[in-house]
Amino acid sequence: MTEVYKLHRKYADITSIDSAKKVKVSRLEKIVYQVIDSYGTSGCIQDDVLLDLDNYSYSSITARFKALEEKNMIVRCEHTRKGKSGRRQRIMMSKRFYDHNDGMTDEELQQGILGV
Repeated sequence: MTEVYKLHRKYADITSIDSAKKVKVSRLEKIVYQVIDSYGTSGCIQDDVLLDLDNYSYSSITARFKALEEKNMIVRCEHTRKGKSGRRQRIMMSKRFYDHNDGMTDEELQQGILGV
């Protein structure tokens, strides 16, 4: 589970700290992980996850990416894909699928990610 001190600013007031203690982080991390994992070896970008979890707030979802990466559950690949804004976003993949790709060449990996 993510430590509470990582959920609020260093000099936050008591109300922010109390709110941070009430967030069900492990539940949100599990939900976000399941969405990323569901994309398999093709991976996904932040926009994909936000679209799939549109009933949650932006900040509730995007804050989980770093925690999942620190726990070695997901990997942010060096490959990117265009998001809805037109900017490139790094592809995220469940660690179990990323490890599966270790034996692939860069070309094979790119084809799998792009669905070509």
